[in-house]
Amino acid sequence: MALITGSIDGVTFLGADASGGKLYQFSCSFAAYTGASDSMAVTGMAAAINTHTRNGKTSALVAGAVPVRAGAGYDTANQAVYAGTLAISGDGVTGNLTDSAQTELTASTACSGVKIVAFVQES
Repeated sequence: MALITGSIDGVTFLGADASGGKLYQFSCSFAAYTGASDSMAVTGMAAAINTHTRNGKTSALVAGAVPVRAGAGYDTANQAVYAGTLAISGDGVTGNLTDSAQTELTASTACSGVKIVAFVQES
């Protein structure tokens, strides 16, 4: 079993709520993934927001606000790749890579453009 750690290629601000929470979309890339024997992680999400916003505030993922998949990326064989069910882990998320039906992929070559949406609080 291997942990495939993704890299964050882009951060997009989607909106804010009255409490000051903010919603961001992350575009992520992953190395080859071999299904049931692998899991994925994306780390440094708050740091990526801080680099993107440059507002001097500290961002933190909100516990209990489950990050969700937002759109497909594609591997080098043009297979659609999605983030599956996600859990917050420190400054990032963990989970699996799936197809559009949320079935874990049995295999994927390197992929890019996998979208994840997460809710953060700034302080």
